[in-house]
Amino acid sequence: AYYLYISILTSQGKDEAFEICCKLLSMLNETVPDTTDVETVHSIVKQTGEKLGGISGDDLLNLYEIHNSAFEAIVKVYAQLLVIAFWNKPQIKSIIACRMIKLSLDYGVCKDSVFGFVQYAAYICHGSTEVRHIQEACRIGKATMTLFQRFSSSSGTDPKLCLMYFGFVAPQMEPLQVCSENLLRGFEVGMSSGEAPMALYNVVIFIKQAIFSGENLQNLLKKVDYFIGVIKRFRQITPLPMMMTFKETILSLIGGDVRGEAGAPEELPTNTTFEINIRKEGLFMFRSLQAFWRGHSQRCHHYARKTIENPMGGQQNKLYILFYYAVNSFRGVKNKNGNGSKFSKVNDACGEAIAALVPAAELSPWNFQNKVYILEAEKHSFENRDKEARSSYAAAITSSSSSRFVHEQGLACELAGFHYCKIGETETAMNFFQRARECYQRWGSHMKVDSMTEQMAKVASSSNK
Repeated sequence: AYYLYISILTSQGKDEAFEICCKLLSMLNETVPDTTDVETVHSIVKQTGEKLGGISGDDLLNLYEIHNSAFEAIVKVYAQLLVIAFWNKPQIKSIIACRMIKLSLDYGVCKDSVFGFVQYAAYICHGSTEVRHIQEACRIGKATMTLFQRFSSSSGTDPKLCLMYFGFVAPQMEPLQVCSENLLRGFEVGMSSGEAPMALYNVVIFIKQAIFSGENLQNLLKKVDYFIGVIKRFRQITPLPMMMTFKETILSLIGGDVRGEAGAPEELPTNTTFEINIRKEGLFMFRSLQAFWRGHSQRCHHYARKTIENPMGGQQNKLYILFYYAVNSFRGVKNKNGNGSKFSKVNDACGEAIAALVPAAELSPWNFQNKVYILEAEKHSFENRDKEARSSYAAAITSSSSSRFVHEQGLACELAGFHYCKIGETETAMNFFQRARECYQRWGSHMKVDSMTEQMAKVASSSNK
């Protein structure tokens, strides 16, 4: 009865759910801190990492099942508490996960134990920039997702595991499109099993990943409208602010005649910790993205810096925005009609982005290698190294195409076009602008298609003079 009551309170975004979980755990001789400090968290996570580092993948898969009903009850309550802490007590979720792992290693594993392991892996991937730490977290996450199959039903998945693993762990190494497909599966399973809140959290990360992977914008807009309808029908207010931000972003990227379809902004409730945290998580990031694609350099720079400096954004979000931030820095210089005093700032932005993206590309060439090539191409072009720029633009276009990032394939073609304009090869530039327009057409961005059409007209006009 307690478990059901907690689930109902959680679905309503009520802070009472946290208090009830803590009381239950207290009755079971477990203590949950209301808050903690960074040093304590790092110490506990480090100790857990050292324990897990000595356990092979096979050993993880062969952990014995728990046979103590009291400890199984503790792990079950901790799993519910971890769901609640995900939004309104993020500072203690890693401590909860580490406690679940210790109990599992000491007394055996159950279905709910797996969530602790995957949450631990997600915490590392969310906050670490060290390749070896991320690799180890991915190893733990992947092994325990396999371990879950021992306890799974015929569906073979669990919405909260899908959220943690495919939302925060797998994107470090797996193709972004594969992660998105599994998050959508998490939504479907969650809705069919009556876990609407967790199902809809999957949707939030699914849409975010779909935007960054360049899914067709018109199709994505239809999905967002459908999900907003589901959210309202089930009265799950928590994901609504982010979904409205996604809709605003998609409409902004589409541009053209569809911009009026957004209508007047809705009055959204923001009176709980849940909604406030979600808004902080993504608002600056997507405002930066909108500004980048619409060519608003100063606005992009402003929101990108806020995203990069926001500790709630996570390393993965920062990687995406660092890329656009660095490309935008070259655009800002070009808008000033020369290098001027901006050169050092461009080098700083590009250097910061490449330093972060190169290790990420080692872990996942699919998700990040094209971005490294684009930045290298822009840097070569900026420094008038034509031969290197040609090679890097070609590599960027090929890599973006191979990873099915059609929007960034279009961007690589567009930037190559500007490079060839700069060196006076207008015919080649026109070819690249045409290829960019075709990519943007497939992406579904009328705004960028129109922009490329106008750019081609400018080049044609100047070459005829």
